[in-house]
Amino acid sequence: MSGNFGRILFALMIMTGIILTGCAQKPVDLNFNPNAGETRPNQYRANITFGFVTFEDLRVSKRLMGDKTLIGWGSNTYHTNANVPEQVTKAFVDTYRYLGLKAVWIKNPPENFSFSTNSWVRSLRSLYPEVNVFVIGKIQNYEFLLRSGGMSGLASGTFNSLAVTTQARVELYYLDSETGRIIWGNTLHHDTYDRKVSKKAPVDYASIRLEDALQNVIIQSVDRVLPKINKRDPGAVQVLSAGFMADVPKTPEGKPAGVIPAGKGRLEIVSKPGGARVYVDGIYYGLTPLSLDLSPGVHLLKVHKDGFETSRDKVGILEGKSTPWNGDLPKKN
Repeated sequence: MSGNFGRILFALMIMTGIILTGCAQKPVDLNFNPNAGETRPNQYRANITFGFVTFEDLRVSKRLMGDKTLIGWGSNTYHTNANVPEQVTKAFVDTYRYLGLKAVWIKNPPENFSFSTNSWVRSLRSLYPEVNVFVIGKIQNYEFLLRSGGMSGLASGTFNSLAVTTQARVELYYLDSETGRIIWGNTLHHDTYDRKVSKKAPVDYASIRLEDALQNVIIQSVDRVLPKINKRDPGAVQVLSAGFMADVPKTPEGKPAGVIPAGKGRLEIVSKPGGARVYVDGIYYGLTPLSLDLSPGVHLLKVHKDGFETSRDKVGILEGKSTPWNGDLPKKN
């Protein structure tokens, strides 16, 4: 319900922008950079390849106006010279590669290609045999609304400040290239609202915030799909360096070092015998003894060592607290 309300509200905002439309401005420059924000390079290593088919453009602006170049609304109508489906798809591919994941961009599917046919996965597989997971996407929103004075300003007629609303919303499906079955699919979105925006370069600021919102959606996709993939194929993706859930530095004695980061809790994993592989929520992190800073909540822990029984457990992580896990792995008969 909240998602529908957000789309309806954004559509109303768009209509408000149409009412206020004056002369068109110069095209908005969109330059997505996977290095922006808090992402770090080479966080993962994978033995699988993602194939991103150029996403469909189903945005509000295109549906209402039939104009695929519209990217922003407000006291003027803003357009972009960028091809929006290519812009968004390339942002996914570039970010996955930046994070250390293997990704290819399928710009030109086969002639008469259609997702509505049962053979589309097979037709792509014949052209891209190296791809393990095909990704299809539908861009629901990728736009900003720039207006004067906020909604209260519109009501009072006092336009002494600028406000910007940005929305990035993409419907995603990850499919096994061999079977065509969905590994994971959902709609991911990130919305922001900034009440006071500098009048010096408001459109530049709005486009930056829009790219930030898109990056948030892309990172959400990484967080959501990797555990699903590793559940099907353990070890397919490994965490190499400090990322969203990082291995904790150790003292010379091997004890955890450093303060627990804000918004995280620490899991200290010890097994007998040591040297067991540790998986959290399906993602491989390293060998015991191991300490990890994780998001608060319940996580699925698996500790495995060849020749020994595998231990599986649910562990609760509390913010700012250390949770020890000590397990004996019986030898297999």
